[in-house]
Amino acid sequence: MDYNSFTSLRAKEGEVLNDPTYYGKLVGKVNFLTNTRLDIAYSVQNLSQFMDDPRQPHLKAAFHLLRYLKGDPTLGIFLSKDADYAIKAYCDSDWAACPDSRKSMSGYLVLLGSSPVSWKSKK
Repeated sequence: MDYNSFTSLRAKEGEVLNDPTYYGKLVGKVNFLTNTRLDIAYSVQNLSQFMDDPRQPHLKAAFHLLRYLKGDPTLGIFLSKDADYAIKAYCDSDWAACPDSRKSMSGYLVLLGSSPVSWKSKK
C-alpha cells in the first residue's frame, strides 16, 4: 500500500464534501476491518482524523484504501500452528509528524511465534 497518499493529507485542503456522512460511514466500516487486517490500521487511523470536516482528497484516499482491500481480500491475521512460542514485540513512533496538529504517531505489535496477539496504533 502506498502510504504517501495518506501521509500527505491535510485538514483544510480540497473541496468540502456535499455529504460528509457518506465519508463517516465508509471510514467506520473499514475501521471495523482493522480487527483482522493489521496492514490497514495506519491508513484507517489517518483517515479517521478527518471525520469532522472531510474533503475530496480524504474521500479519494478512502477509495484508494478500498481498491487495495479489493486487490486481495484473503489477507488478514494468520494464526500459525507452529510450536514456536517465542514472544516478540515491535514498536515505533513518528514524533510530531502530523502537519496539522504536530502530534506524534506511535504503535506496537506483539507476536507469539509468527502470530499477532496484540497491536495498537495511536495518535
